[in-house]
This record gives sequence, structure tokens and C-alpha cells, in this order.
Amino acid sequence: MHRLAARWGIGIGLGAVVYLGLAVYAGWDELRETLALFRWWLLFPVLALSLANYFLRFVRWHLYLRRSAIPLAVLPSLRIFFSGLVMSVTPGKLGELLKAYLVRTETGAAVTQTAPIVIAERVTDLLALVVLLFIGSVIERSGWIELAISGAITVVLVAGLASVRVASWVLHVVARMPGLHRFGERLEHAHRSMRALLRPRLLVEATVLGTLAWFAECLGFALVASGFGATLAVARATFIYAFATLVGALLLLPGGLGGTEGSMIAFLVGDGLARPRAVGVTFLTRIATLWFAVLLGALVLLGFRRARLGDQPLA
Repeated sequence: MHRLAARWGIGIGLGAVVYLGLAVYAGWDELRETLALFRWWLLFPVLALSLANYFLRFVRWHLYLRRSAIPLAVLPSLRIFFSGLVMSVTPGKLGELLKAYLVRTETGAAVTQTAPIVIAERVTDLLALVVLLFIGSVIERSGWIELAISGAITVVLVAGLASVRVASWVLHVVARMPGLHRFGERLEHAHRSMRALLRPRLLVEATVLGTLAWFAECLGFALVASGFGATLAVARATFIYAFATLVGALLLLPGGLGGTEGSMIAFLVGDGLARPRAVGVTFLTRIATLWFAVLLGALVLLGFRRARLGDQPLA
């Protein structure tokens, strides 16, 4: 828990540095004037689309729990899922392993049984984003190089996680390393759980849910652009948002910070938007997606912790 908190703090600090840099890049006065022109009422449907993303991903999370035979009712499962969103600013969102700890406190299920679910979520997020990138590329008739590179990396990653040969090699290396051999059995158990979660039918179901979830945020991105008076077709918004999110994820940056924002701004400026407007679109999009998730997660986790402490008998 202390390590996860430290990584969360690093993500928050990096976010401050990134957004300060973006403000300098756009120009303080120009950015302030641009933000003043935004139609702020549009933020409500954008936040609603972000909520749709979170709830669709919750459905996938709960599906994985059921397929893993972990007995957790819908309401506590929902609380745990939303609590995990606070860790969205950790590298690769792997801080969401907090959910595995919370599930253990509720059900007693071993972390080696639930941690693979968090990994499977990230894998199907990547697959979903590649699907959206493909759709955007087909409609836009461009972006084939970006699609090929990100698709190849994702396919290799999925194949590696599902491969018995790769797992055997990793376990063999771990067994030979001083101080790590005791984790061999746990890793073997976790990999068996991972392979079960990557079965073709379940993989397709989870990827479809992920695709719908991330498409909701692509629509939110297009809405934010329209709020600044910019014309951004849904297909183009889908391509840009999917690719930018993939860049941040594949680089294992905390919350994709820096990589995602930089990619978004590069595409928007390349499409003809002035720097302040491109930064404004990116800034509000990330507030409505990433930072909204972190805020919700923090609030739910705080309530979850208070509820748990309230259940404990007084000494």
C-alpha cells in the first residue's frame, strides 16, 4: 500500500510538471483567453461519456471476477472497481492492483488469483484501442504506420502473456535468481489464472466491452473540440484519441502523462489548430477522462475505508 501511494504521488507530481509545460508551450495569456471561449455546458455530456467508459469497464471487471469464481456481489465489486480508478496515474495503471488487495479483504481470495484480472484488463484495453485505431484508419484512409506499430506491439504482448513457453522461461529465470525463487510458485499460479482469462471467447467479450468503453471517451474528445469551435470528425477523434492513449500506455507512463498529451497536441496542431486551442482541447479532455477518474476513485476509496473502519469493533 505504501509503494502504491508513492507511485500515485509520482503520477500527481508528473501531471503538475506536464501541464505547467503545456501552459508555457501554449502561452499563458493565449491559453487563458482560449479557455474563456469554451462552451462549459458541454463538460456535462463529456463527463457522462467518461462515466459510461467506467461503467462498461466495470462490467468487464465483474465478468472477469465471475469467470475466476471469485464470490463478490455487484455492489462491493462496484466500490472496489471505482476505488481502483484512483490509481489511474500509476505506470501502465498497474497501481490498480490495489483492487486485488481490496478483493482479498472482502473475500479472502489470493492476490495471485485477482492480480491477473488487472493485467487482463490492461491487455484488453490495448486490444480495444487497436480496434478503434483500425476503424479510424479505415475511415480516414490514413495512419497505417501507427496502426501497424501499435498493433504489432500489442499482439506480441498478448501472445507472450498467453504463451506456455514464455512463462516457463520466465519461471526458470526467477527460480535461478537469489531471493526470488520463493515467488516461483506464486507466479506459476498467477500465469495459469492469466491464461484462463485470455481464452479466445472471453478475450473477445472483454475486448468488445473495452472498445465500447473507450469509444465513449473518443466521443467526449470530439465534443470538447467542438466546445472550442473546432471541427473534429468522430472518425478523426477516434484515431487521435486511441493512438494517443496507446502511446501513453505502451510507454508505461503514469496515466500516460506526457505521451498522451503530446500525441494529441501534435495531431491537433498538424490538423491546423492553433497551439492554445490544441492545448485547451487536450487539457480539458484529460481533466474529463483521467483526472475525473482519479477524483471519483479517491472519493469512493475514502468512503470504502471509512466503512471498513466503522465495521471494526471498538477495543
